[in-house]
Amino acid sequence: MVVPYGLSNGRSYVIGIDVGGTNTDAVALLSESGHVTGSDRVVAWHKTRTTADIQKGVESVIEEVVRKANIPSNRVSSLRIGTTQFVNAVLERDAGKLDKVAVIRLCGRYSRGSPPFADFPPGLRKLVEGHSAFVNGGYEVDGRAISRLDYIELRKQADIIKSRNIKSVVVIGIYSPSNPDQELEAAGVLFSELGPTVDIFCSHKIGRLGFLERENASILNASLRRFARHVIASYAIAARRLGNCSLYITLNDGTLSRASEASECPVKCFLSGPTNSARGAAFLAEVGGKLAQDDSEVLVVDIGGTTTDVCALTKSGFPRQSAAFAKIAGVRTNFAIPDVHSIALGGGSLVREQEGRTTVGPDSVAFRLEEEAIYFGGQTLTATDLVLSNPSTQNIPDRMKTAGLAEINRAVGEAIDLVKTKQGDAIVILVGGGVIILENGIPGVDRLLRPEHYEVANAVGAAIGKISGLVDTIAVPGSKSVDVQIEEAKRLAIDRCIAAGGTRETAEVVEVDVVPISYVTNGATRLMVRAVSELEEHDGPGVLLLNGGEVREARSSEPTVTATSTCQLGADGASKGSSSQQATQVVDLETYRPDIREDLWYISETDLQFLQDGTGVLGVGSCGEPYPTYIACQQELRKGEAITVRRQGSIGDLEIVLVGGFMGSPTVYLERIPGEEEVISAISAVARAAGLSSFDAIIPNEIGGMNAFEALLAASRLGKSTLDTDCVARAYPYLWQTVRCLDGVPVTPAAVGDGSGNAKILETSSDAFQAEDVLRAACTDLGSLVGICINPIRGSEARTLPPNSFSYAWTIGRSIALSRSRKRDPARDLVAEHNGVLLFSGKIVSVVRHVSKGFTRGSATVAPLVDASNQDDAPFPEAGSLFVEFENENLCAVQKEPRGEDKVLAVCPDLITFLDRANGAPLGVSDYKYGLRVNVIALRAPPIWGTERGLKMGGPKAFGLNVEYSPVTTGEYAPPKSVWELFS
Repeated sequence: MVVPYGLSNGRSYVIGIDVGGTNTDAVALLSESGHVTGSDRVVAWHKTRTTADIQKGVESVIEEVVRKANIPSNRVSSLRIGTTQFVNAVLERDAGKLDKVAVIRLCGRYSRGSPPFADFPPGLRKLVEGHSAFVNGGYEVDGRAISRLDYIELRKQADIIKSRNIKSVVVIGIYSPSNPDQELEAAGVLFSELGPTVDIFCSHKIGRLGFLERENASILNASLRRFARHVIASYAIAARRLGNCSLYITLNDGTLSRASEASECPVKCFLSGPTNSARGAAFLAEVGGKLAQDDSEVLVVDIGGTTTDVCALTKSGFPRQSAAFAKIAGVRTNFAIPDVHSIALGGGSLVREQEGRTTVGPDSVAFRLEEEAIYFGGQTLTATDLVLSNPSTQNIPDRMKTAGLAEINRAVGEAIDLVKTKQGDAIVILVGGGVIILENGIPGVDRLLRPEHYEVANAVGAAIGKISGLVDTIAVPGSKSVDVQIEEAKRLAIDRCIAAGGTRETAEVVEVDVVPISYVTNGATRLMVRAVSELEEHDGPGVLLLNGGEVREARSSEPTVTATSTCQLGADGASKGSSSQQATQVVDLETYRPDIREDLWYISETDLQFLQDGTGVLGVGSCGEPYPTYIACQQELRKGEAITVRRQGSIGDLEIVLVGGFMGSPTVYLERIPGEEEVISAISAVARAAGLSSFDAIIPNEIGGMNAFEALLAASRLGKSTLDTDCVARAYPYLWQTVRCLDGVPVTPAAVGDGSGNAKILETSSDAFQAEDVLRAACTDLGSLVGICINPIRGSEARTLPPNSFSYAWTIGRSIALSRSRKRDPARDLVAEHNGVLLFSGKIVSVVRHVSKGFTRGSATVAPLVDASNQDDAPFPEAGSLFVEFENENLCAVQKEPRGEDKVLAVCPDLITFLDRANGAPLGVSDYKYGLRVNVIALRAPPIWGTERGLKMGGPKAFGLNVEYSPVTTGEYAPPKSVWELFS
């Protein structure tokens, strides 16, 4: 393990360490000016069990690797550590390591229905919730201020925080990643009132857009900062004892942070382990060199004692990022995390013979391998025993060894196929202590590489970490074009990279994501740019400041820095092994029934969960994910307010129904969370214009996504019910694409409101197209997201609208939830229950978008999964790729045949929806991303949309598609049943 290098040439060294729940690994690498290249520069490595005392364990592993490398400790220029301690503190709900947090939102009148901490698991919420307040401030998508900061209110909140003795504060403003000025200003006011003993954290330092997710991450971060300082202080003491050594901590995206900065943002270190393994594998196999010169896909397979993680590498040697949000200990966040597919297979997996078949896993002896495995003298047959030989393993039958190894190869091969995004064989790099259990000859793999030092790839990944800079902002064409603003974002990302400790000469932009924002007419575009560079080493040790002082030994009154149990994280970041239980009521989905009392259906939290997925399916790719408004509905129920749906047939002829919902961009919706007044202000304006003194019920303009939830909310807040119908029976991009407009009913009078006292009324229009243009322009002027209400409806007309819309969404969501609980495929169960079709199962390999007149037009190409043909009932065993066109909603699905003519599988008005293959969750157009694994389904549209006039308004030719409509299913259309029919 020792490579002798002379010291007379002045070379320096880098030590990389991975502190895991089970093992602590360390490597020493040769470095020149902080730059490490070539796997031959691994000088020495050491692996040991993680000790209870983290500081002593790190010092011990450093001492051992320095001894093996035979180098003076003062030649180590930097110590680079990856750790699980911060995420484990959250997963284990450790009250000694988590502090109470106060949250100050700069939001004006927005977001008030979805307050901070609302969706935290009860146990964790009890530990971290201290105080929250809504204060004037925030920005619109185009950069305008929603309102000025209210200094008087900020000082009042400071007094409350002081009185409650809260020592950690989060300041979060709408669109602060694009413009942090108000957050910084508010933090300055709070600091002047609270003094230096209180931590104040600004959310823009976490990064990405997505208000609630960024706030949740900021809360976790603020709660952990005190503990993080002491963990990193212990590492800093170990670094100081080496001599002239700087300390850096690895982050989720595979880059490094100064120790002092990591102690301020510990959440950025939560999921760095899988990234370090992938980065280390790429380095050891030299993917950045000869392997990256061809077009082969490169995957990393990391085999441990319990699990195997598979991820794809980009050409830059970084793991491909996940498109989905990450859920940490039940808290939804927006971390950039690697897209990792995990299976329960490792060196400690148990091997059994059952009914003549050899199985491997999913259970494992894990870190007890050396005590329990047969090879080491134990009594348990493990995967490791199939490959290691000594007298103890001689009694294992050869047939069992052969069958067990074949089963391991099969399981890993299937996992590789699921991660691959290209046809053809892939290059696979094997790392991790369990790689010995895998044999050569995996189908679909061109080259299987076991690089030297594969056992400590995670520590190598930590050692080679670079510095990064991220920009996530909104570009609006004006004095500068979007192209010019992209170039400015690139320069800013590089500047941030340099400010974080990188070198300008090695800085490069490695990611540019340009996503047009739909439903806006000003050309607004979201820009996400990431730059990386080599670390610029500085003379002198890295010094970490704690409460204004230098690094010191932790006192007994401070959090104890100890090892915690291993917590497995899935690819979506969800905890798979948290030691705590959420104190929430468990609902038996098999026996659950809705609460129906005569003509009213009283919505429960379980119903809301069903509706969240169901309305997403009916949104056919648009309308925005209803998560923030789902939270708002949940809060209404928890306050004791009723949310009710009224049976459609119970409405009287002369009763009045108002149509409420939202108009605008789903992208804006995720950052400028709706307040409590947008829809209500639009309803009030239309009521005035129509001369109405009262009304009887509300319906959404369309049942898809957020509009359904906003109708429920508005009705509850106004003391009314939502009628079990809508105007479309799906989602469409244009306001005039409703069954009412099919019958010539005008859109006007109509109104839009922004919830801040601004409303615009359109009393009459020449036609529905003019109304669309006027209202869309008003929406953009009011921030690209407004509540809307259109021409009121008499009860006699309401009974003729699409039947049982909320019931339909509920049954779809219930189907998905039941399939998850039964460990079945939600897509197949859903189409079987609702007379639909599973069009395709595969991976998104291409997404193209552009905005025209405020609408996102584009396409997604889905390549088939290799294992799709293993499904006996798969309708596409010889499928080519699937090409889906969309205009905010999915319009047309065409199977591209490698030989022969293309085949149209489904086209609007039938409903085409992408479901996440992992859990059945419906995906929006804005979620489509390269490598995402999906099932694409289609449901039959109501007959009215298949008529000549229906097709003219909502069929393929309405969107310029030169195809003929043919329903996705044959036979008579079966309208959805109401919950009254099903359960009353």
